[in-house]
Amino acid sequence: MVAVSKFSIKIQPKSISLPCRSHPTTYEIEELLSKIKTAIEEASSVEAICNNLSHLTGLYKCMNDLLTSSKTQVLLSNEENKKWVDELVDESVRFLDICGSIRDMLSEIKDHSRDLLCALRRRKGDHVTIENSIMKYNCFRKNLRKRVRGLSASLKQADNFSGGGSVVVGNDNHQLAAVIRAVVGVSEMTILVFESLLMFLCVPVSKPRRWSIVVSKLMHKEMVACEDQKENHVAVNEFESIDAALRILCKYGSYGSIGNVQIAQCRLERLGAQIESMESRLELMFRFLVRTQVLLLNIVSQ
Repeated sequence: MVAVSKFSIKIQPKSISLPCRSHPTTYEIEELLSKIKTAIEEASSVEAICNNLSHLTGLYKCMNDLLTSSKTQVLLSNEENKKWVDELVDESVRFLDICGSIRDMLSEIKDHSRDLLCALRRRKGDHVTIENSIMKYNCFRKNLRKRVRGLSASLKQADNFSGGGSVVVGNDNHQLAAVIRAVVGVSEMTILVFESLLMFLCVPVSKPRRWSIVVSKLMHKEMVACEDQKENHVAVNEFESIDAALRILCKYGSYGSIGNVQIAQCRLERLGAQIESMESRLELMFRFLVRTQVLLLNIVSQ
């Protein structure tokens, strides 16, 4: 989990009064942060992950508006806070790299899923060819897990980011304190949302104990429908759902039931649509991250 605050903020103790919000955007950021914190615990489905990515994009839009403010730029460009802003720039570079890498992974997942889907459509009845296509897909999934672990380690480094020591905030400078809280909150939420996405992508290939549950449901299903995963409201990760269907194909091929191939096809089609949904949101997220980096660099150069 991410620490409550990654940055040390020193407020000169001249008064015990609490700082007020001096910029309306900081209030909007706090509301969005609260909304994501509530939803992040349920981010096990593609829909939840997409919603959180949309909320995160909204956070960055607000934060970029905040950083565009001339008063905010003057406050952050103060010599006392320069080291902190420098490290924010470094963190923004790390977030950009991670976001770009996840975006590339999603594109590869979509391509490999499409290749497997095409193989299933072309070669119904060719058990050996189907099995080889499944093996190729599974090899990609295993390699993907290694890459995800590497990104998780990079994200952990962002989590451990110290923020350049302390940021000195005068007792009368409530706006600077509010800006710092907003920026820190957005940073922490970025890590949480990216973590949930990486966890989704890092599902192990072929876990026998989980398979028995899903396989038994598939074997009792005679009619094929693209909404079969909703049966009995069973929550299964989309990759696990496909793995279960592919395992049945490897064991029985298309001989036992034509539905086996159709179920696998349907699940791959659904995954492709879900990946596209995540891709579009991540692409927008990437653009906002670029904008954030530009704004921070402008502040550093002042």
